[in-house]
Amino acid sequence: MTAERTARRTTDTPAQLVPRRGIDISALALRYASQIRCAYLICIGIATLLKLGFDPAPSHALDRLQRAFVPTLSFKDLVDAARNIALFVGWGATWVLTSPAPTTRRDVVIATIGGMLASATVESAQLFSLHRMASVVDVATNTLGSLLGAMTLWLIEQRATQDMRRGTLIGIPAWIPGGALLMTALGLAFAPSSRPTMAIAWAASPIERARFVDASPARDVPWTALISDAAIWLAVGLLLAIAISDRTGRVRRIQLVAWSAIVPALLGMMHLGRAFAGLQREASTWQLQAIAVGIGGLAGLIAVPGWRATVRARSTRALQLGVLVAVLGAIIAWSPASWSVPKPGTPLFSWRQLVPMMSLFQRQDLASVFLVLQKAGLGAAVGACLAARTRMGQPWPGVRTAVAYAAVLEFGQFVIPGRYPDVTDILITSAAAALVAVLVERSDRGARIIEPTPAAGLNGRAGTGSF
Repeated sequence: MTAERTARRTTDTPAQLVPRRGIDISALALRYASQIRCAYLICIGIATLLKLGFDPAPSHALDRLQRAFVPTLSFKDLVDAARNIALFVGWGATWVLTSPAPTTRRDVVIATIGGMLASATVESAQLFSLHRMASVVDVATNTLGSLLGAMTLWLIEQRATQDMRRGTLIGIPAWIPGGALLMTALGLAFAPSSRPTMAIAWAASPIERARFVDASPARDVPWTALISDAAIWLAVGLLLAIAISDRTGRVRRIQLVAWSAIVPALLGMMHLGRAFAGLQREASTWQLQAIAVGIGGLAGLIAVPGWRATVRARSTRALQLGVLVAVLGAIIAWSPASWSVPKPGTPLFSWRQLVPMMSLFQRQDLASVFLVLQKAGLGAAVGACLAARTRMGQPWPGVRTAVAYAAVLEFGQFVIPGRYPDVTDILITSAAAALVAVLVERSDRGARIIEPTPAAGLNGRAGTGSF
């Protein structure tokens, strides 16, 4: 292999030698691992034990224990299962990212067992509740969520480490912010923030609900309410095009085929899920989203070579993408299409909005799960772009900027008619940004463990983060 070809495949190697001056957030995560894990357990406790309605009668607890082993299977149970998995996915991810790097199978096993024990403890407490209902299904879904969260972060860390060794266009694999933004887009596809989600069918089974929805007329959506849909899916196509063109800037056929299959499949599943949940169809919405992501992807594939030649520094590219994602978040949160007139007597602010997890507890519907996906995906995408700059030796703006952005995004809703800020949304967005930043630093450490390459020795010095 020639020196030129080696240099082309290891474009990030010189940048790994640049000393970073920002906060080592992964070291902080390790130092305060116990406190972070306890904080997440407290959030789990708030989400699962609010309004417990303590009933100390042993006979009642025994009756509830017997019912716990004879679970029901209704639509409400499906919603609870989805919420449980989403909540404990965060636990599994938190455990992994507060463990020493690199992640191992042992970390995944311990995270799963920890989630199971936490779930069993919560369900045992619910045996003495007048309002909560303990169930072995909850223990199973919580355990599954812990496993999925830990295993997903483990696999992402392994893949990101490999890609960082081979070179990237923005300092980290572009599929990290691209996948995070895709998660936000899917959340919006299921539960759009620019218009109310209307439920028109509550039949007994998902199949019957889907048939009822299909037989009902589709709802016309004003074009102004579709601006956020078009914008987010255009950006998803753009970021995924960058991921497809990562490393050398040339299209990689395997990645092109993979993303071309994954994105339409996920989009179709979201709209099918809306039908199964009994949510009214929207005329032309999925077509608009599909066209937008296609246009964004095609435009990205055409523009990446020129962007790569014009903007040489990877840290600058990451900042540009971070600004793009931040603007999209503002469009989603502050879109005029989502404005509404508050009901008379409705307070603009309530103490409940200052209690973590309270808003999720009050919303017992499937849409709340996808609202979490929206906030988490947005925070992860912003955090990934900022973490890429830190990896390239540019520590500002960093993760603290992502936290400030999340606060501005929420408190800016004070001036939005019919909208209100929520501390839970700030925590979700900030936590997602911090988690992906830790993930990037852990993967970066693994990527640094490589043999010296001819590219690093050609000019006798470390690079500056541009190529």
